[in-house]
Order: sequence, then structure tokens, then C-alpha cells
Amino acid sequence: MSNPHITESIPANQAEAVAALAESARKHDGVAPLSEQSLLRVRHGAPSGTARFHLLHDDSGEGRVLVGFGMAERTPGEPDSAELVVEPGHRRRGHGISLLRSLREDAPADGLRVWAHGRLPGAVALAGSAELRQVRELQRMWLPLRDTADGPAPELSPPALSDVVGERLIIRSFEVGTDEDAWLKVNAAAFSDHPEQGGITLDDLRQREAEDWFDPNGLFVAEDTATGALAGFHWTKIHVDGAGITDGEPAGEVYVVGVAPEWRGTGLGRALTLVGLRYLRDRGLPGILLYVDESNRAATQLYESLGFTVRDVDVMYATR
Repeated sequence: MSNPHITESIPANQAEAVAALAESARKHDGVAPLSEQSLLRVRHGAPSGTARFHLLHDDSGEGRVLVGFGMAERTPGEPDSAELVVEPGHRRRGHGISLLRSLREDAPADGLRVWAHGRLPGAVALAGSAELRQVRELQRMWLPLRDTADGPAPELSPPALSDVVGERLIIRSFEVGTDEDAWLKVNAAAFSDHPEQGGITLDDLRQREAEDWFDPNGLFVAEDTATGALAGFHWTKIHVDGAGITDGEPAGEVYVVGVAPEWRGTGLGRALTLVGLRYLRDRGLPGILLYVDESNRAATQLYESLGFTVRDVDVMYATR
């Protein structure tokens, strides 16, 4: 087994190999091992100094085979934020330990944080063997849109804004080529304490606009008619593969909901959420998923009140 090769850029053929490895692991484990952001970095590259790719090859058989991949997002003054995956057919051979060691040794003095998606037993065991500690939990919640044995489908009442808020705001779909700057501004304000989301750039936004799943009709923005500024947004997403939850049917997602600080407490967040949920329901989907930080009680209480329940979790581990 060779040591991981560390690079800041990946050629096209290797990018395809990484995507294929991630898809193989997703089918095997039932959960995607790499985030959308990581896969975008693999395909499109990252600004200089912001990402480190760790490629692990096995040369013991015929030809050179990519058996493991790790990636670390790098922000000055912060620990690296990493993910890693090993091809299912090559597990239990020390590849996970090798990748984790490589990420750890390559990290800055601030340390390393590693996401483990789905809290799989192998990931828990690897984190324990490396004496990593859990520092964050991201819950994946699910809302069925059809009757189940547990009860009927939710009614999803029409969204309502107070008279004062309703007089100033209109909720409409995003306009590509027009709303980007305003969206980036409200997103940065809404997620000023969340660097992964709040740090999205215009290039990042345009990369998402170019994805097959992107539909501006499903990105709802609340516009202040007096100033033209955006007060908040709800970006929905449809997973044609069902995101590992449905039996071959597409699944909806509350991709991200953001509200500008000055508009919090007005009911705008709930109204935007309902607009997106009703939009996804009207697409005939069987259910909707979302991700929310377990420490964000305001958000989790809102989603629970709408009928969402926790299905599984992603865990962030950190070096001690």
C-alpha cells in the first residue's frame, strides 16, 4: 500500500475516479460519504490554498487503483474541515487509518475536524482508534408527504405573514443573472456564524446554478419592495435518486433557509419554509429531507412542529 498523494488540484481523470469511488460507497453504505461542496471542489477545483486532496492508490494488483480519498477545506486560523472515504471492496486493510493519518499530519497547528456521515460503525471505530472526540452533530430529518402507518400526510397550511411584514415583503422565485449579488449578501448575513454556508462566493453560487438539479423556480426569495434587498430565502432541491431514503422515487430537500438578522422573529422563516414545502409537495414527491445542527434549537423546534423527525445523523470529530 502506498502513502496518500497530497495535491491542491486534481486532473479530470482522477476527478472522475473520485466521483465513482464516492458513488460506490454511497450505494454500499446507504449514505453519501462526501458532501456536495467536496464533490464540487473535486470537479471544479478550489481557490489556491483553500483545499487539500489526499489520493490513496493500491498498486498491489494489476494497474493502479484509487482505493481511498480525503479532502480538507482550509481556512486561516481554523482547524481543517475534512472528509474521507475508502472503496468498499478495499476496506479493513488500513486505508482509512492511512488517510486519517495523512490528513492529520498535513493539518495546520489549529488541528483537524473530520465529518463522518451517517454515524456508520466503521467510522465510529476509526474515530475511536484515533482518539478523536465528537464536537458537532448534524441531524438528518424527514417529512413524509403521503399517508403512513404512523398517520396521515401533513396538511402544510398556507404560509402567512403579519400585515406589517406582508406590506413590505413579497415572496417570489429567484431570477438567474439578476439576484446573485443580493442573495450572496443576505446569505452572508444570515450565516455570519456559519463559515461553511456564509462563506459561499459568487463562483460557488454559479457552480450550483450549473448543476443538473438546480431549478430557480424552487429557490424562493423574500424581497423588500421598498429597498430591493432580500430579507430571506428558501432554497429547495430535488434528489432524483431519492437520496438513499426512497425506493427509487425522487426526494425533496429543504436545501437551506436563511433570514437576515433584522427580519428574525417576524415569522418570515416559517413562511418561507412552508412556501418551499408546499412547492415540493406539489411536485408529487413522497417526502422531504433536511439537515439541521442539533444545537440550533429554534430551527429544530420549527421543523418538529411541521412534522419532521430525525432519521439519522452526521458527526464531526476533532483532534484533541
